[in-house]
Amino acid sequence: MENENKNAVTQTEEKTEEAVIGAVEKTEKEEKVEKTFTQEEVNAMLKKENAKISKKYEGIDLEEYKKWKEDQKTAEEKQVEKETKYQETLSQNVSLEQENKVLKSGVNVDDVDYVVFKVSKMEGEFEENLASFLEDNPKYLTSNKEVVEKTVDLGGEHKATNTPDLSKMSYEEYKAYRKKQ
Repeated sequence: MENENKNAVTQTEEKTEEAVIGAVEKTEKEEKVEKTFTQEEVNAMLKKENAKISKKYEGIDLEEYKKWKEDQKTAEEKQVEKETKYQETLSQNVSLEQENKVLKSGVNVDDVDYVVFKVSKMEGEFEENLASFLEDNPKYLTSNKEVVEKTVDLGGEHKATNTPDLSKMSYEEYKAYRKKQ
C-alpha cells in the first residue's frame, strides 16, 4: 500500500508539474502576441489626439506666445544667440571667400566644391595650399582663354561663331566691336 501511495504522489507531482509548465508556456505565448492596428484605427487615434491638443491650446495666439517667450530670455541667452549667429555668418563668409579664390584660380566650376574641401583640410594658408594643390593636380584647371563656340540658328543652317565676352570689354572696345558688325 505504501508503494501505491508513493506512485499516486509521484503521478500527482508529475501532473502538477505538467500543468505548471503548460501554464507558463501559455502565459509566454500570450505575452508575445502584440496588438496590431489597421490604418483606419491609427488615423482615428491620431484624429482624437489632435482634437485634444487643439482643445487644450484653443485661444492661444502663437505669435503672442513667441513674443512672450523671447521677452523671457535673459540678456546672457540673447548674447549667446547673437554670438552663434555671428559665428555662422563668419564661417559662411570664409567658405564663400575660399570658393571665390578657387574660381579665380581657374578651377572648373564642376570641381570647385571638391577642390575647396581638399585644400581646406590641408595644414597652412589656404592660398598657398591651393597653389600647390593645383600644381600637383592640373586636371581641375580650365583654360580661361578658351573661346566659347556658339551655334546660331539661321533658319535651318547652323553656323559656328566666335562671340567675345561683352561683359569684359571696355566701352570703347564695345563700340569698335559693334561697328564691325
